[in-house]
Amino acid sequence: MKLLKVFLLISIFALVSCSNNKKKSADKPTDNTVSEMEDESDFIVDSDEEDLELSDSGDSLESDELISESSDDVQVMDGSDNSATISMTDGVSDYQIEKGDTLMLIAFKLYGDYRKWKSLQELNPGLSTGTLSEGGTLKYNEPSEKFVWSPEGLPYLIKTGDTLGTISNDKYGTTKKWKLLYDNNRPMIHDPNLIFAGFTLYYVPERDVASE
Repeated sequence: MKLLKVFLLISIFALVSCSNNKKKSADKPTDNTVSEMEDESDFIVDSDEEDLELSDSGDSLESDELISESSDDVQVMDGSDNSATISMTDGVSDYQIEKGDTLMLIAFKLYGDYRKWKSLQELNPGLSTGTLSEGGTLKYNEPSEKFVWSPEGLPYLIKTGDTLGTISNDKYGTTKKWKLLYDNNRPMIHDPNLIFAGFTLYYVPERDVASE
């Protein structure tokens, strides 16, 4: 009887031991999977961070290049011709309108600044470019000094659709010399992307440009 009890106890201990071993072995793959997932997760995060840094670096470089290009554009678009601005006085005179005149062109002739056309319009209510007639008159505030401009080269009447690039191509065979036109007409051109039909610009003939 005692032997039977001992045998039963040994059998129970053996079963418990086997059960524990199976449980431990069953738990191990789960631990390994979590570890692999954590390692994979760390790798993915590192990869994303690296890609993000590279992407940011590329965007930053591209942005710098754009800013640099923009800065160059601003220098060109500045239109600072260092010419003295002619102010207007309280004195009023009459201007006789010529063929082809516009308010902007008259403002340029009188003050060297086409942007002062609004002053002419304010002094002549109801007057617009469409109502200007050759031989008629309009009133203007006398400039503090007479505007004098002595451009070099030959005259070219700007037509609708013209740009400095197309004029450069017409006169020099390339659009790349537009800046020669811009520099030679600084008092009249404040923005190289904005020229007006009816204005006359001046260009140095190609033979003279080549000799320089």
